[in-house]
Amino acid sequence: MRDVIKLAYKSVWMLLFLSKSFLTTRIFRLKLWLNHVDYGKNVTSANSITRLLISKSATGVKIGNAVAFNNYDGPSWNCKCCLQVKEGGKIIIGDNSGFNGVYIYCSLAVTIGEWVKIGGGTMIIDTDFHPLDFENRRCGFEGMNSKPVVIEDDVFVGTHCIICKGVRIGKRSIVAAGSVVVKDIPNGEVWGGNPAKFIRKIVNKYE
Repeated sequence: MRDVIKLAYKSVWMLLFLSKSFLTTRIFRLKLWLNHVDYGKNVTSANSITRLLISKSATGVKIGNAVAFNNYDGPSWNCKCCLQVKEGGKIIIGDNSGFNGVYIYCSLAVTIGEWVKIGGGTMIIDTDFHPLDFENRRCGFEGMNSKPVVIEDDVFVGTHCIICKGVRIGKRSIVAAGSVVVKDIPNGEVWGGNPAKFIRKIVNKYE
C-alpha cells in the first residue's frame, strides 16, 4: 500500500511540474518575442520564467534550438536564470545547451556554443562593472573595462562558478564547481579553483 501511495505522489508531482513548465515556457517564449530575441525551436523555461533584462539598444540576442533554462524557486534553493544585456551587448547561445539558474551579464559580447551545460548559481560576466581606478569609481562608471566571453561546444561548467571577462573556454573542457575563471582554458582540460588552474587533460575516446 505504501508503495502505491509513493507512486501516486510521484505521478501527481510530475504532472504538476510538467503543467507548470508548459505554462512558464509559453510565457517565456512570449517574452523572447516581445524583446526581439531570435530563438529556435523547443526553447524551454522550466519551473519558473527566466528573467530577461534586455536593453532596447542591445545589438541582439540569439538562442538556438532546444536550449533549456531551468529555474528553482523552492524553500531550499532559490536560483533563477537571468539574461541581462546592456546597450550594445550581444548574446549568442548554440543548440542543445542547458542552464540551471545561471546569470549572464553582457555589456559587449557573450558567445556560448552547442551542447554546453552550466550548473546552478553560475555567473557569466563580460565586464568589471566598476572602474579599477578609485578616482574613476568616485565619478561613476567611466573607465569600466569589458571584454567578450566565449564558451565553446560541449563545455561543462559546475555549480556556483564565476566566468570573468575576456575568457575563452575551449571545446569539451570542464570547470569544477565553485571555480573563478580569469584566463583562457584550452580544449579538453579540467580546471578548478580560485583562480581556476589546470588539473588534468581529458582523455577523449573518439580521438
